[in-house]
Parts: sequence; structure tokens; C-alpha cells
Amino acid sequence: MKKHAGHGYKHTHIEHHADGSHTMHHEHEDGKSHKKYAVQSLDHVHDGMQDHLGSANPGEGMDEHNQPMAAAAPAAAPAAAAPAAMPGA
Repeated sequence: MKKHAGHGYKHTHIEHHADGSHTMHHEHEDGKSHKKYAVQSLDHVHDGMQDHLGSANPGEGMDEHNQPMAAAAPAAAPAAAAPAAMPGA
């Protein structure tokens, strides 16, 4: 049996919940290797489908020079303010 698009999932079902979250179900063609997971928003639905069903687009994860993108560095903590001068000092 030929795998579906290389990922092996033959059916995807999305449950939409009143709070805006979703439950994703991917049914595998082997009848037992199914995936089920919760996502918070429609953006996460798209991300989950890409992660489980898709393949990377050409150049995805590359910068404008076609080099792998560096991981984003955490933002630096704000510098502490210097103490104010005391009046009359």
C-alpha cells in the first residue's frame, strides 16, 4: 500500500471547541499509529498540520542569504536606573 503523501496519514479530523481551542486527530493508514493533540488557536492548527503532514518549503528556516537562521537570543534585561541624587548633597 502506498503511503499518503509520504506521511502515512489518510484522514485528519479537527474538533472546534467553544473556548477557541481545537483537538487535532490524524488517522494513520496502518490503523493504529494515530496522533491526537490539543492546539490553542487556528494558527496552532496550521502549525500542527505542517508539523505532522507537511514538508518544509524551499528556503524555510533560511535567512535572506540562504543561510540557516540563528536562534533568536533572549531579550536583555533592562538596565537598573542609577539612584537619584539626594537634595542638598
